Amino acid sequence: MKRLSIIALFALTLISSAFASKTGNPDFKGLESFNKAFPQATEIVYKVTDKFTEVNFTWHNMKLQAFYDLEGNSIGTSRHIAVKDLPLSYLLNIKREYPGYEPTETIEFDHTDSGLSYYVTVINAQKAYVLEVSSDGTISVFKKMKN
Repeated sequence: MKRLSIIALFALTLISSAFASKTGNPDFKGLESFNKAFPQATEIVYKVTDKFTEVNFTWHNMKLQAFYDLEGNSIGTSRHIAVKDLPLSYLLNIKREYPGYEPTETIEFDHTDSGLSYYVTVINAQKAYVLEVSSDGTISVFKKMKN
């Protein structure tokens, strides 16, 4: 069974273009803001696209991603979390709305404007989805995938 991880999904839908380090690319307009928000960040790699900048880094032993618009304003931050660490009510609602599907991966995304949401990959023998669970618990299909 072929699975596409959520990180790969984000990479396919959000990423392209150049790599740089913390001291490098002047195209990253949010660099000063990033350094202020995450002063102890290490292993920093960022990608500037024609729509946004994605920063992958380690902070306090956590692998994180931060996203900035082209003006350098924060869009949000994300991290992988274990499925078992989803709020229980969200997990129960997913199981109820998608019976026969198994949650396999989860990304927690803290959007600067709309707050916390989760992206959960669920699969069964025939189908796979990435679900978006908003802060109010609403579940919607973010992406349909092939198994």
